[in-house]
Amino acid sequence: MNSGFGRQPESQWTRNLVELAVSFVIAVILLRGFILEGYLISTGSMAPGLLGFHKRIECPTCEYSFAFGVNFDESAEATEFSEAAVTAGYATCPNCGQSNIDVTGVPVNHGDQLLVHKDVFDFRRPRRWETVVFRNPANPGEAYVKRVVGLPGETVQVVKGDLFVEGAIARKDFATVRDMRIEVFNLAHLADSDGWQMPWKIDGNWSSENGRLICEAANATDDTADRVHWLQLQNWRWSGGVHYSEVSLPLSEGLTDWRSCLAELQRRPISWLTKLEYDQINEVLRLQGVMPYQMQQDLSSWADSEEFRRAVYRLGALSHMAPVTDHYGYNCSVPSPEHPVNDLALLAEFAWSEPPAVISVRVPAQDEILRLELHPLTGKAALYQPDSRKPIRSGAFAVNGAAPDGVQLKIEASNFDHRVLLAVNDELLFGELDLVLTEKLSKERPSSIDARAAAKATSLAVIQQHRWGLGIAGGSVKLQSLRLFRDVYYTPGRRKNGVDAPYLVEQDAYFVHGDNSPVSSDSRSWGTPCVPHKLLLGKPFVVHLPSRPGKLMLGGHELPIRIPDFDRIRYIH
Repeated sequence: MNSGFGRQPESQWTRNLVELAVSFVIAVILLRGFILEGYLISTGSMAPGLLGFHKRIECPTCEYSFAFGVNFDESAEATEFSEAAVTAGYATCPNCGQSNIDVTGVPVNHGDQLLVHKDVFDFRRPRRWETVVFRNPANPGEAYVKRVVGLPGETVQVVKGDLFVEGAIARKDFATVRDMRIEVFNLAHLADSDGWQMPWKIDGNWSSENGRLICEAANATDDTADRVHWLQLQNWRWSGGVHYSEVSLPLSEGLTDWRSCLAELQRRPISWLTKLEYDQINEVLRLQGVMPYQMQQDLSSWADSEEFRRAVYRLGALSHMAPVTDHYGYNCSVPSPEHPVNDLALLAEFAWSEPPAVISVRVPAQDEILRLELHPLTGKAALYQPDSRKPIRSGAFAVNGAAPDGVQLKIEASNFDHRVLLAVNDELLFGELDLVLTEKLSKERPSSIDARAAAKATSLAVIQQHRWGLGIAGGSVKLQSLRLFRDVYYTPGRRKNGVDAPYLVEQDAYFVHGDNSPVSSDSRSWGTPCVPHKLLLGKPFVVHLPSRPGKLMLGGHELPIRIPDFDRIRYIH
């Protein structure tokens, strides 16, 4: 008995092909006309999650790939930037901090193309944190893509980077945290430079090997906390920044040399431009940003006393200890202030030849440090408060022993929005742990910078971020992947709506923000802040058919072409 299809006359095959082609065309027309629609993003208000026109940059120092924006919304910080500034062509790597990367010769990529499910909101209402496509209320001929943050009838306000709804902080669930988090460090991309330091401090039992970290702690036979070998977050900034650092310098030791330095500055050109001051009232030497190496050399050569030189060296080292901020590598051509971001997320992937007794994670939670303990041998998990052996949460997990990539345990931890989330192998260990806000909320208003207070705030932010830790007790463990992320920090924009006071969202309308807050034109700054429901076009659910520029040699001539960029195809939460 034969199976399959018998041979059909050629005319029948032709008719079948024609019918199939016609059916396909009709299906596409129906989908495009009634269900799906494609939109091309031009600006970077949702970057780096959704990209506008941009250049794809590979850092020459750490080989980290990132997008550099070339087309922006009107700056929400009311800063001036021109086409000349955008095309100036210098980028800063968001991973290692390498600055002045020349990108003038890099071709421009098209923005992401969104496939949008049309009219989905005729059947249900948008949810908070959901990405939507809508017509611009001020110009209905334009289509925008933003994230819904305020629902009809709610009061919304941005306070110190967070969103508050009805006076309470708006918190993200696990899927939204994953969708919105922005990477700031990837262990797989260590900078190839003697002048760079990894932002994780390691103890003697950890070592680095080919972009991986290895912990040989097999001598630990129990799971006591004092045998845990820690990696501690110590964010290190290569250059630049707006943070303040200061060191003590008594007036009796510093004033004469300070005056000598000022005299030298007046009579000779210098290659560094950094704000340095000697606060004689508080007797501290204070610096904004990272101290350039040449600045350190110049100040030391101009000084006569060892005390002044030591203060300069201390200040130079301290200036690199900067907090994680809301810096966007995408926005390097656009001037905007930076804000410390304490809402961080950690992703670590482990493999081992000998299983550890304990894997621990320290998560800062306001004034406390919560400690997660995972016991791979028993599959038990527990969460502890400081100096306590009684868990506040308990759970269980399974080791992925048959993972094709060798990763046996994947840990994710975050403290976004005063909510602690802990997951193992893509599953939450416990329910969300929501913290009661202990600080008094205050309105963000423009004011002159108090350098003394700014230096104190920098120090507190650095200390808070240093509390993040990852530890191993026992076993022979390889850290296959270690990545650090931050939350979106909502900036004040032009302060028109929902910043200095709560804003009441209109009925049947929505308050929207862009993820790239410093350059997003959105409800914070619009004269008509709310998006009426009738202007919603649909929900984007996939980035499809993205392309990158390429070249084709034909007859000895070089022709520019577009090449599919399959790495950018992805689902949108």
